[in-house]
Amino acid sequence: MNLKFYTFVNDYEDQVFSLALYMLRDRGEAEDVAQESYLKLWESIEDIDNDRAKLWLLKVTRNACIDRLRKKRLAVSVDELSDEPVDHSKGPVGIMAHEQLSKWLKDAIGLLQEPYRSLIVLRDIQQKSYGDVAVDLSLSLSQVKVYLHRARQQLRDILREIEL
Repeated sequence: MNLKFYTFVNDYEDQVFSLALYMLRDRGEAEDVAQESYLKLWESIEDIDNDRAKLWLLKVTRNACIDRLRKKRLAVSVDELSDEPVDHSKGPVGIMAHEQLSKWLKDAIGLLQEPYRSLIVLRDIQQKSYGDVAVDLSLSLSQVKVYLHRARQQLRDILREIEL
């Protein structure tokens, strides 16, 4: 049992934390949600099928994030989300422009309601397939495509409002 648990945690810890961080936009909160997800994994380890462990763990993580967001009902800052490598060959102006665009995009994603935010994070940021996103969010494939289209449209609308 311990080996199975540690294998799952080792294999999926980056994805669990990344999902929590993008949804909550707070490193400390994301760490707490990841720990809660691992606790639920520990409690349910005997009932989880090896082939579905990743999907189960990501779904538990997403649900825990949604619960926290509902309880707090506040917008959290995006200060610690810059996971992207910075191209220093652009010079100081290019780096600043990249960082500003990145901040605008993260802020805009943060304004999206669920499930639109999760769809953008899972499909466009984490590069998951449509099928995996459908399973993760318990939606049909056609729902994922329609909702993702709406999410991207809302994101475009939000970004148009920003003065560039």
